[in-house]
Amino acid sequence: MKTVDVSSEDVEPPDWLPDLARVAELTLETISVSDYEVSILLCTDSRIAELNSTYRGISEPTDVLSFSQNEGDQIPMEGSGGLRGDVVISLEMVQANAEDLGISPTEEVVRIAVHGLLHLSGLEHGGVTLSDGGASEHPMLGLQEEIVDTLIKEQKG
Repeated sequence: MKTVDVSSEDVEPPDWLPDLARVAELTLETISVSDYEVSILLCTDSRIAELNSTYRGISEPTDVLSFSQNEGDQIPMEGSGGLRGDVVISLEMVQANAEDLGISPTEEVVRIAVHGLLHLSGLEHGGVTLSDGGASEHPMLGLQEEIVDTLIKEQKG
């Protein structure tokens, strides 16, 4: 089964929002996940801060959270029951990140969605970030940037 459900809570999806189902499909295809049921929730800073506090003990907003229903599993192999989980994205944080980085909100939401999906699949980056020069240093972040580049090129058509 291949299912991606995109919804929003207390935010109106902006007109710059790319097709996040397509972002999820390409990301999961790239890492050879062929069976998945994934939801992407777009929300406010206050909602993601609430979730961050409840599940991670951090009382502040973040840009993305991933909640796997396969907790502890690595990338599922063919026939293993597939990938199941949720990615939550704060659109307010995406906007702020995009302004801080001097990039479009579309590019930032693609990056954040890919990042969340890679975490959902079991990949980690051990605290290394892109601002640390981490893309060239860490396999997950390098893969993330390859996928983002492909998706951004696709968006520009």
